[in-house]
Amino acid sequence: MRKIINIGILISSVIILSSCTAKNNSTKKVGDNKNETVISDTKEKKEATLSSSTELTSKTTDEEDESDIFVQSASDAFFDGTYLKGNSYSIKITDYKVIKAGEKGNESGEKGNESGEKPVLAFWYDTYVNPNYDNSAPISAYIAWSLNFNAVQDNNPNIVNQLKTNGKNPDKTLSETEMSEIKAGGKVSNAVSYELTDDKTPVTLIAGSLTGSQYGKKDFPIQ
Repeated sequence: MRKIINIGILISSVIILSSCTAKNNSTKKVGDNKNETVISDTKEKKEATLSSSTELTSKTTDEEDESDIFVQSASDAFFDGTYLKGNSYSIKITDYKVIKAGEKGNESGEKGNESGEKPVLAFWYDTYVNPNYDNSAPISAYIAWSLNFNAVQDNNPNIVNQLKTNGKNPDKTLSETEMSEIKAGGKVSNAVSYELTDDKTPVTLIAGSLTGSQYGKKDFPIQ
């Protein structure tokens, strides 16, 4: 059922991170050096976060102030390996792990369903909606992740091996709210998993928009 997403919701949600703005568009303006200031500030944030999350294994220990998880405009969006920061909503990866076939969170489904027959890499994450977001398009944790993340396991010399989700939430405690609309200023936790095609090659998580802009990427070891 998670694979069948309402087309209307998808189309309206495409613009959320790439072009939507918050209610308050009167944030203080920087002078002629606005772009330079944003780039410098963003670079410092990236370096600070990467230095603390380079050795990310299972639990994320980042204690960054959650009041600073949004950027001023959609053009400033970036992914540093832990946070995907946008102006309307942001996503924080809180945990990840490999779940072997048949283990809790990766059990076999109905006959004909491949879920549970391959190991998966599962991610847990929080989706935050800007308190000033104007609700012009509904934001849910599932759609926010689906619109912005792709996972690649680079083990094929000829093609980009983009991994598929197995269609099941690896954390059943979160499945009831994964499609719920998040209120402005709200936060919803969720999880998603990708079927691995081998048990050695790291998985590269790539953040970007459906229009082709790339916000950043990070390799996650699976051994």
